[in-house]
Amino acid sequence: MAIQESERQFTGLRECLEDFQQRFNTNDRAKKLVKNWDRQIYVEPTDGGTPYTMKVDDQQLTTIEEGGPEPDDDFLVHLQATNDTLMEVFSGNYNPSTALLDGMMSVFSNDRDKVKLEACALVIWGM
Repeated sequence: MAIQESERQFTGLRECLEDFQQRFNTNDRAKKLVKNWDRQIYVEPTDGGTPYTMKVDDQQLTTIEEGGPEPDDDFLVHLQATNDTLMEVFSGNYNPSTALLDGMMSVFSNDRDKVKLEACALVIWGM
């Protein structure tokens, strides 16, 4: 699904994630959704791109770091897709639920976290 404003063009996944971080952190409804939900979100391209770990802490997407997550995290949210698919999802051009149903993205987490991610996408992108 396309976003309502004109599509944004990004040069790489990090730039796309940083844009998502800014949108997330300035969206009061998204912040309400993640109250008491501190998580690491591991974004892993399946086609050899650079992986990133984002951290949600105290209702903010606080960091985007290159590389894998901290070990032994029982609540890790792990996203896998091609670099292009991840950029489409985080830029709001591809609904994450559709990406899952199309077999283009995999999410490894508990069911509550999957619902939380979908709700955040709906709030941020109006999908």
